[in-house]
Amino acid sequence: MKTLQKISLLLITIFSLTLVNAQRKKKAGTFKKEMTAHYQQYYQLMLENNDVNGAIESLNHLIILQPSKGKKDTLGALYLQKKLPFLALKTVGESNTILAFRTKANAFKMLKNIKKAIEMYEKIVEQTKSVTDVYELAQLQFGLQRFAEAKESVEYGIQKAKDEKVRIFVKENNYLETSIKAALFNILGLIEYNLNKNDTQKAIAYFDEALKIDPNFILATENKKAILAKK
Repeated sequence: MKTLQKISLLLITIFSLTLVNAQRKKKAGTFKKEMTAHYQQYYQLMLENNDVNGAIESLNHLIILQPSKGKKDTLGALYLQKKLPFLALKTVGESNTILAFRTKANAFKMLKNIKKAIEMYEKIVEQTKSVTDVYELAQLQFGLQRFAEAKESVEYGIQKAKDEKVRIFVKENNYLETSIKAALFNILGLIEYNLNKNDTQKAIAYFDEALKIDPNFILATENKKAILAKK
């Protein structure tokens, strides 16, 4: 009789514990859903208010509640927007999405690691085939005096270019806007000049091509003037 009572008590205890655990899990699940909904709304509000710090805070909470590669990539891009390149790189890690590659490329640019930035832009161009991305790649290659590679990129960009526009920053926050094809011809002129400083005709011809597309393109005008002055 005592044995049966012990067994009954043990079964009741096990059942009670199971019930308690089930209730706890249910409450935890409900709480998690509520918190996720709260931070999603908070995140959207921060984006609407252009509050990057608030967006970063809410996205960190969302990653804990519902981790995903997409959220981490977005968080990395937000860190970069706040000029935190090391944190941006750490956050995106080995992600191979376009957003992650862009974040890494611009983070490396910010850190003056142009070789790594070029590697990232090569991966971007491989996937997007975008003329804008080709232009960015060519600029970086030219900056490292990798003129043959830059020329190849520019020529590809000129073939693919249509009516895209590009902003070129000249001083701090000042920029000019021009046809991307004109901008590419301008780089091509600089490449040709650096490859053969004794024969400037081809370089000048490329600056003229840029000015045919955009007669007000001041960079091409100034580059042409500088070469003619040296000549």
